[in-house]
Amino acid sequence: MRTGNTITSRVLNYEVSYLSLDTEEINYYQVDSSLKELLFLESIAPPTSYFLYLYRTVGKKYEWTDWLAAEKSVLEKFLSNEAVILYSLVFDGTPRGFFVLDFREPFVCDLAYFGLFDEMIGKGFGKLMMNRAFKIIVDRGEIRNITVNTNTLDHFNALPFYKKSGFKVLKVEQHSREAWGSSEFFEGEKNV
Repeated sequence: MRTGNTITSRVLNYEVSYLSLDTEEINYYQVDSSLKELLFLESIAPPTSYFLYLYRTVGKKYEWTDWLAAEKSVLEKFLSNEAVILYSLVFDGTPRGFFVLDFREPFVCDLAYFGLFDEMIGKGFGKLMMNRAFKIIVDRGEIRNITVNTNTLDHFNALPFYKKSGFKVLKVEQHSREAWGSSEFFEGEKNV
């Protein structure tokens, strides 16, 4: 944060919750039938610019900054791994949310990212996206466990939503870091 000629920073203290769900315990949401016809776009090895567009749009309010400060080659390696798959929720012809499934660990799927654009929140699209993620995971056959983490910087309904989806909290850790807020990292391709 810039004040006059000096730059000051703000430290954020937050909790990270690590959650898990056995695939045998998955319960699908009942969703409005009008939502069932939405398109999900599967992207294997998507361009970093596309991923970052989704990441920034969903995460700007929630301090999603890790990939914005990462080396481009590190992000490219993550996205190009054949066990990491990006799914976009497409509504009215444009992306309006996304999730990333990470199958790199045997018998486990990490729900690495899960988020909706602001205008989609609270309308049942999260339930629909979770159902789609569950179906993809179950259809793979060998997955026994799904993991996800969230923190108190995320949307206030993130943790309750994951719990309602059947995830159980395994551990909670205290973290702190410098806030980035609406800094230059959200304005464009600065570090990536």
